Amino acid sequence: MNITKNSVILFLLVILTNSLSNSDVLGSPVMETSKNDVCFIPCTTRYGEYECWCDCTHKRYHDGGCVNGRCCCKK
Repeated sequence: MNITKNSVILFLLVILTNSLSNSDVLGSPVMETSKNDVCFIPCTTRYGEYECWCDCTHKRYHDGGCVNGRCCCKK
């Protein structure tokens, strides 16, 4: 009984520790460049120039496009 109780406590402790230290969270770092005001979402084959431009204009930027694999918006 005591071994089972210790095993359950250890298991729950491992699960709790794992959930608190989630390394899979992407903060999506924001880069600022001299030509662009802000760069955020990575550009892919499914998220290209047009999607980037749409997101930038939706966020009230003047223009946007993929630069070095990232979606960059201009004021």
